Amino acid sequence: MLPHRPFYFLRHGETDWNREGRMMGRADIPLNATGRAQAERAREATAGLALKAIAVSTLSRARETAEIVNRELSLAVTPLDDLREVDVGPFQGIGDPTWTRRWRAGEPMSGVETFPLFCARIARGLGQALALDHPVLVVAHGGVFRAIETMLGLSGQTEVPNAVLTRFGPPSDSDKTWRITLV
Repeated sequence: MLPHRPFYFLRHGETDWNREGRMMGRADIPLNATGRAQAERAREATAGLALKAIAVSTLSRARETAEIVNRELSLAVTPLDDLREVDVGPFQGIGDPTWTRRWRAGEPMSGVETFPLFCARIARGLGQALALDHPVLVVAHGGVFRAIETMLGLSGQTEVPNAVLTRFGPPSDSDKTWRITLV
């Protein structure tokens, strides 16, 4: 169970593989020029949020996005291995629009991190992130966003664009569901 604390989430900026529709998984693909420009716009969006900490995936595309966002903020940045993208194994580099649906449905895929194990890992990482000073920004991946949605009882189907800042608001006394808001 995650603590009922609001937090911000930022998917890393675009990479060449994002543009080509290829699955990265744990491949350490860097941001491209568009991704760096997206991170700059995200930096502007975070300026007035009074953030206190940043938790980030250890993959370079997320780290570089966090570094750009943090340029003027100068916050503590905590790298968390548990926030890395899903290990897609032999599907790395492939463009298959049906893959995520089949994987989430539990289709056996040799060499791939299962959806339940992925969600358990993300829960650990998010728990560590939410223990940091608040408000906290989590910089990670699209699959991480969907895992978080699933853990919070939401659809888990949202395709969050690269470098679009979102806020997760905890349940209130009158509404027992988490809310996701684009910032």
